[in-house]
Amino acid sequence: MIVSDSSPIIYYSRIGRLSLLKRLYEVVYVPKGVVKETVDEAVGRPGVSQIMEEMDRGWLKAEDPPTIISHEAEGIEPVDAEVISLAKSKDLPLLTNDRALARVARAHGVKPVWVSTTPAECVRRHALTRDEGQRLLVELVKAGLRIRSETLARIFEMLHETER
Repeated sequence: MIVSDSSPIIYYSRIGRLSLLKRLYEVVYVPKGVVKETVDEAVGRPGVSQIMEEMDRGWLKAEDPPTIISHEAEGIEPVDAEVISLAKSKDLPLLTNDRALARVARAHGVKPVWVSTTPAECVRRHALTRDEGQRLLVELVKAGLRIRSETLARIFEMLHETER
């Protein structure tokens, strides 16, 4: 199980591979603010119908998080405070691609998991072959996932090390 912010849900739904998150984590929790960003405010964008379908299937679960941290005190967006609060309340890691969000999450004892490393995790867990993991990473980047070049190189190394 894991808690996710909006970006992993958006990128995986854009490429039609949202169900891979189910294979990795079984249950993915999101606060209602993430639903607002990924569905309510995104009507007509690619992937929205897939997000709604996966929520109907029940493994992508929206919840109202308790208020544990203040977005004003942390200098973050309200939805980011919701994501961290939900992860902290459930004692789960946080799937993200946002450096600032990861920094605040760590400060509150929440472990961030980078969406950019999920292809390597899919390979490690035998959900994908190494070649499929590499293609997935390329698809995520083409869908808009921002990855620094040194991080991208390290992920390709991880993919090669994983299948050995």
